[in-house]
Amino acid sequence: MTALTALIAGLAWSGAAQAYWGLDTTPTATVNDSAATAQNPYTVKMSGFYVSNTLNASNKLSGNWTAGTLTQYAGNGQGMSTGTDSGSPYHALDNNGNTEGVLLSFSASTVLTSIGLGYTATTGPAEYGCVSNGAVVGTVLGSAACSKGTKTSDVTVDVSVFRWTGTSAPTLAGTAAGTMGGWELVGNYGDFILDTTNPYNLVNSAGKTSSWWLITAYNSGFTQSAGTENRGTLTDGDDYFKLYAVAGNKCTGTVNANGVCGGTTTNVPEPATLALASVALIGVAGLRRRQPKANA
Repeated sequence: MTALTALIAGLAWSGAAQAYWGLDTTPTATVNDSAATAQNPYTVKMSGFYVSNTLNASNKLSGNWTAGTLTQYAGNGQGMSTGTDSGSPYHALDNNGNTEGVLLSFSASTVLTSIGLGYTATTGPAEYGCVSNGAVVGTVLGSAACSKGTKTSDVTVDVSVFRWTGTSAPTLAGTAAGTMGGWELVGNYGDFILDTTNPYNLVNSAGKTSSWWLITAYNSGFTQSAGTENRGTLTDGDDYFKLYAVAGNKCTGTVNANGVCGGTTTNVPEPATLALASVALIGVAGLRRRQPKANA
């Protein structure tokens, strides 16, 4: 009986696993998470932005963010063509001429945990990841073999991740990219690999939360924020990727001064699952009450 109750309780909370959003869809679509229902929506919307790579005397980006048009490349995810971009790999999100990215607007404050890429490419030296147990444990150039782990068949790329620190929706268009007022650079992540299997490439190890996240190709002209997470080998230029998916958890706890969600982060169980589990538990309780009579 105890085992059965535990099993049913597990069923009730099976929807509490990490949520993920598949972004390989129409760019203007509102995307439900993996456990969303009509009664329990948890959604994200996408929009594209880019900024010129021109640096000022302080080696910071001198331009402002401009709205761009995302394009779905079925099976690979979201890309963008700006400026003189044309053809492969330039129609991906990249840092060639312009630095391009995707703004994600969630329906609730979200602890972003990982990013899935459906395509990676480079026009510079080909660098490949060495992967062990799903994690990149090193990189190698060209035809060199990995000393540990398994060599990936696709090149690695570098990605920057920001979160909005305000309480109302941001207006990214017109924002100075060199200062990023109202935005925090959560991390610069080198050596991201093509990965379409959740949990994807891990980010945001501090557990920071926001309803608005910006994912861009890496650029050293971004101002570093206090506590920025820098990981892997980071180089300007030659990074091309398509955004396939993201994963994370809803923040249901208290957020501290550093933007870290200090309480439980969970995806709310589906109402239908909870109702089914409740009925089952009531049935179990009834069986327990009738058991003495059957033995009398």
